[in-house]
Amino acid sequence: MAIKKKYCLGIDFGGTNTKFCLLDSRMEGSEVVQLRTAGNSKEIVQQMVCGCQELMAENGVKVREVAGVGIGSPGPLDLDEGTILATPNIPGMDGLAIRDLVGQGLSMPATLENDANAAAYGEYICGAGAGAKDMVLLTLGTGIGSGIIIEGKLLHGSHGIGAEIGHMCVEPDGEQCGCGQKGCLERYSSATYIAERARELIEDKGRNGLLAAVLAQSGRLTAKDIVEAVGAGDAFAEEVWDRGMRYLAIACVNICRIFDPDQIILAGGMTNAGRHLLDPLRRHFSSLHWSITEVKTRIDIATLGDNAGAIGAAGVAWSAFGSL
Repeated sequence: MAIKKKYCLGIDFGGTNTKFCLLDSRMEGSEVVQLRTAGNSKEIVQQMVCGCQELMAENGVKVREVAGVGIGSPGPLDLDEGTILATPNIPGMDGLAIRDLVGQGLSMPATLENDANAAAYGEYICGAGAGAKDMVLLTLGTGIGSGIIIEGKLLHGSHGIGAEIGHMCVEPDGEQCGCGQKGCLERYSSATYIAERARELIEDKGRNGLLAAVLAQSGRLTAKDIVEAVGAGDAFAEEVWDRGMRYLAIACVNICRIFDPDQIILAGGMTNAGRHLLDPLRRHFSSLHWSITEVKTRIDIATLGDNAGAIGAAGVAWSAFGSL
């Protein structure tokens, strides 16, 4: 008699930390466990296997009760082959057949997914997007990542490189992006770029205010500095921040025209800005949105925080090997 599968495992692999989650068939998860990522590729794979085994042991779960394991990883990836093609920030992982190595180590089926997609799926099944049919996640931080879910399925594109909204063109013939295009959303609305623009205006245009004082004292500016200056009512900071939010709103309107999602969920470090993020973004979104129908897509902040990737990776495993 076949043993009923009760759980799936999720692994969120990152350059600094690797997180583990055990998710049951009701989409209720264990406490997410975090280990520091260390070692060469063989040692990292072994760490993943041991981390999953320890999590199962702590929760009294047998291998025969687990349908499979999902791995969320930075890339680019070859999802069909289950390999990491390149990881610029994690040396020694290029070409690693991570899916099969982890699956063999745990004696269970394994599946591989992009880490941003895994985080999007986590919010979709257990977080701010629970109950939505179609949802888009934007991760706002050093860069801008994204995950797109249409009728419950992650969108990958014909060549496995879809859902790169951070590289949507929002300013034709605009500034050069690191990807080789010009005018990308990431170049205008990421935390890195917004801080860079403020610094350029201070140094090249002589702009003044709270941010000039911060730059003079510390020699650097961050998006957090800008948000704090916005909260203090600094006009220059508000100008720089509002410009970034307007470009982000342009992207959100384009998302609505293409996908018409129930929700656009915002994640990443920039969401710590709270209302200073949502208020101008929603204002610009409303003014730029077409007027032939009412605005129905909601813009909300993610709720799972750093645990979204591990939870989502386990959810991807349920989608592949179990039943949602």
